[in-house]
Amino acid sequence: MPKLRVLAGPSANELTPISHIVNTFQTHRIKSNRFDGEICVHIKGFVDEDGNRNDSAYFDPIPLSSTGTSNGSEYIGVGGHKYGKSVGSFSSTSSDTSSVQSSSGSVKGGEQRKAVTWSIQVRGRFLVEGLTMDDVLFGNTFDRRLKLPWGSGAALKFMNFVDPTLEHSLSSEKPWALSPLISTMPYFAISHADGPTHGFATPNGAYVQDDTQQLEVPHFKNPGARRQYFSNVSKRREIPIETDDVITTDFCYGFLSFPEIRLNLPGGISFDLLNYWDGQPVRFVCCERQKSDRENGGGGGALKGPGDPFWVVVFQAVLDGEEPTPLPGEIQQTNGFHEDEGREGTDNESAEEVRKGKEDRRRLQEDVD
Repeated sequence: MPKLRVLAGPSANELTPISHIVNTFQTHRIKSNRFDGEICVHIKGFVDEDGNRNDSAYFDPIPLSSTGTSNGSEYIGVGGHKYGKSVGSFSSTSSDTSSVQSSSGSVKGGEQRKAVTWSIQVRGRFLVEGLTMDDVLFGNTFDRRLKLPWGSGAALKFMNFVDPTLEHSLSSEKPWALSPLISTMPYFAISHADGPTHGFATPNGAYVQDDTQQLEVPHFKNPGARRQYFSNVSKRREIPIETDDVITTDFCYGFLSFPEIRLNLPGGISFDLLNYWDGQPVRFVCCERQKSDRENGGGGGALKGPGDPFWVVVFQAVLDGEEPTPLPGEIQQTNGFHEDEGREGTDNESAEEVRKGKEDRRRLQEDVD
């Protein structure tokens, strides 16, 4: 039975192992001069590189208490960063994250996630000036040619049905498949500086829900309507992304099953992906549209490939009897795990940053209590 390693960072050249927090509702901070935010990963059937299986209430939520609210502790990220309060360099004016999270509705959210097998939740600010919704892309990138299985054409047709804005070059030397973030994400929420932010999923069954109320766009009755509206490139270009906007997404689907790693498509089509695996990790990338693509009009099939990254999440398979192979750009943590687990900080954090994170966390917990 294959095992998985999960890594995350601001780029493929700066990755931190986060397998130890997968399915725990803990978050990993990603901070660079391009993006400031946090990430939370859940995988159904997840078995880490040491053979430990850790299930998640994301897929089988614990019912809300009779009060219908969360105690709020799940919203505090690594290093004490609580999105929805002004903490450190990541700032939003609202403190009412629990009401936003609860209002999404645990029953409705649970039904929407019923068939989901993995979730990558990200919340943060894009720090590059002058971006529009057409300039932030999400998808997969690879370092070398893919060994595509027979029937892969059906898989691509399925993906284009799910996401008509998908563009790809999967037969190239360095394959990629990318779409605009706002038109591909199953769940997308945005808050301006003076608005409430949106919490991540919690063990009691609250989930990230669509929310574009702060944008000057029509009201969308569901995420599908939002994706259809923003499949129009001109609509995407009309919406700027300010550097103090907080964007929350949940990339969650059910066509991959773990730990066997199978691709399951409608019509009974199924692939054992390990039969075609050549050792490459699966890399989920949020990146900027290349400047040359913008100059050439962008959108409508104009993509030439990924631009500069904002954040990256990597799934790496580890076969039975094999030792995990460190990836190029992987940061080797010599000082232990994250502060939530008693560490003294990673190599790229100063003692002052760690101290401030602990103080912020203590103060925020007092506010919650």
